[in-house]
Order: sequence, then structure tokens, then C-alpha cells
Amino acid sequence: MGFTTTLANAAIKVADKFSSAKATIVIAGEKPEQIPVQFNPSEYRISERTQFTEKTRRKKDEPVVDFNGRPLASLSVKLYFDADEITSVTSVASGAVNTLLGNDDSKDITKKINKITSLTIIDGKSHQPPGAAFVWGALQFLGYVESVSTSYTMFDNKGKPLRAVMDLSMKGMNGPSSEKKSPFMSPDRTKARVMTEDNNIWNIAQKEYGDVREWRRIADANGIMNPLDIPIGKVLRVPSIDD
Repeated sequence: MGFTTTLANAAIKVADKFSSAKATIVIAGEKPEQIPVQFNPSEYRISERTQFTEKTRRKKDEPVVDFNGRPLASLSVKLYFDADEITSVTSVASGAVNTLLGNDDSKDITKKINKITSLTIIDGKSHQPPGAAFVWGALQFLGYVESVSTSYTMFDNKGKPLRAVMDLSMKGMNGPSSEKKSPFMSPDRTKARVMTEDNNIWNIAQKEYGDVREWRRIADANGIMNPLDIPIGKVLRVPSIDD
């Protein structure tokens, strides 16, 4: 089972469990890890665009437009952290004891911030950052953390951060068209598949649609001009049969 499938399944479980609660960042792995955000965002932005080049023509005013496929979608969201807000399951009594001992880890926002920031690090073996998903209600955005920018806005007398604002940006394969409940479970749901050395677009079509001729549906959804020239590791959007 590839990391994308594992991550998708983990995202579905989180969505089913926390559909009306906390937004959660899911980290891919044999045992996917969950990082619930401290405060649900007030908004998020998903961007999708068409990639093309314009070539001028000598005898006509309008240029020739060559469409070069569809770049990955992007997600931008702002997250807030506040040490005064109790976010762990530690009881108030236990928290008071930790405070008296000078070991109040329940109010250390830097641990969660550093965990999210570490998702930008490229692994030496896989040569890519960890797969991640941002899950909140119907939104299940799978991809990679592209950038993290954190502003620390308040500190204690020892310089320990008490409040922070993080701008999180992710690159992925999802967009508004795939923001559906459990989008990776049947052919009437949008899916994502990673191209591997032992796979091809025809096998994916046969497996997902039961018809090898449906490879064109996948090619069109990903702007693929040559089905024999798909890079290994490319994430393919497999549209639903209703698209």
C-alpha cells in the first residue's frame, strides 16, 4: 500500500471522527500521526490554475496558446497558537502541579509548531518531504507542506513564546471538486494515485473504473499529452465517473 493510499485512509478516519470538531494535520506513515490544530481557522484558500504558454505569430495579432497541463492545487491557511489556552488532556490540577514544578509542558506551543515545521524537511531516503493531509469536515487536502512561516507575538519573562501565528502552505492534488466525504472509496469519488515503476495509466484505469479505455479520463484530468511519458512519483488525479 503506497503512502498516498495510507494517507487517504487516515484522512478519511480523521474526517469521520472529527467532522464537526478540530481541523487536523495528518502525517503519512505506517502509523499515520495526527496533529489537531489549537484553533479552527476562520478561513482557508484553495488555488487551482491552468498552465499554458503563449507563442506570438508573425502575421496575426492573437498568440497561439499551448496548454501544458494542470499544476498541483495549493492550500493556504493561517493557524493560531496561544499558551494560555489549555489544549492537552491534562487536567487543571495536573497542570497546576506542573506549573509549580516549573515543568508546564502543556503550555509549550513550540513543540506543536516545530512538529508542523518539520514537515518541510526532505527525507534522505525517499528524497521528498513527508506526505501530509489537512482535514477539516468535508475538506481532505492531501499533498505536501510547501512552506511554513511563523510569527511569534508574545513571550514570557524568559523569552519563551506564548503566542504565535503560522502561515501554512501545502501543495496537493485536491481541489474544491474533490472536497467530498470519503473521496477515496469508490469509482464515483475523486481519487489520487502515485505513478510507480511497475504501474501505468492503463492499469490504473482498469483498477479504478474496470475499463482500460477510461485512461483518457485520467489523462484529461491531469493534462497528460503522452501517456508513455508520465514521471515516476507523479500524483495523478483520478476523477469520479460523474465528472
